[in-house]
Amino acid sequence: MIHILTLTYLAAPDVVAAHLPEHKAWLRDHADKGRILLSGPRPDGGAVIVTADLDDTQVRELVESDPWHLLGLVSYGLTAFEARRTSPGVVTSPEPDAGVLLINVATTNNAAETVDTLASAVEHVAATADGFLGSRLLTSVEGDAVINLAAWSDEQRFAAIFDDSEFSRRYKAFAETTTGAKFRLYRTSRVITPAR
Repeated sequence: MIHILTLTYLAAPDVVAAHLPEHKAWLRDHADKGRILLSGPRPDGGAVIVTADLDDTQVRELVESDPWHLLGLVSYGLTAFEARRTSPGVVTSPEPDAGVLLINVATTNNAAETVDTLASAVEHVAATADGFLGSRLLTSVEGDAVINLAAWSDEQRFAAIFDDSEFSRRYKAFAETTTGAKFRLYRTSRVITPAR
């Protein structure tokens, strides 16, 4: 389950701020371990943390290790939900799993045409392929390259799309708009978050 943790300050702002460095170090450590996906202050005071896919025991241990919690500076509210959709590139599992991220880089002389033809292939996959978790198409600032980031549940399901003749037809149309294209599958090896 993904958990949204809502922190409410129980101490004066200057007391909370005095212990911010320890809290930030704790946040970074858990973000680097893949346990925390997002965190930040709320405009009305307090803060929010969004966890990776953790069980109740892991979330309790996470909260109980927060220096602000240990010092009694915050209380935690909790909302849990099952993440059924994620944006490509967002990995919700803190531990390596079978999921893969496709990165397809294509050079082109006509980015708009390349994006349109690639989108046609990806939309077909989105409607028909098991294990497809989502895609994001990017165009270089210079307009000479298109990148497709696509998340898949596993390598085998990704490979199965090449057995689909309609996908192959659409992918060939995409390839004809490029001056070169190459894809690779990736798994997360390490996460490094900002040191601030």
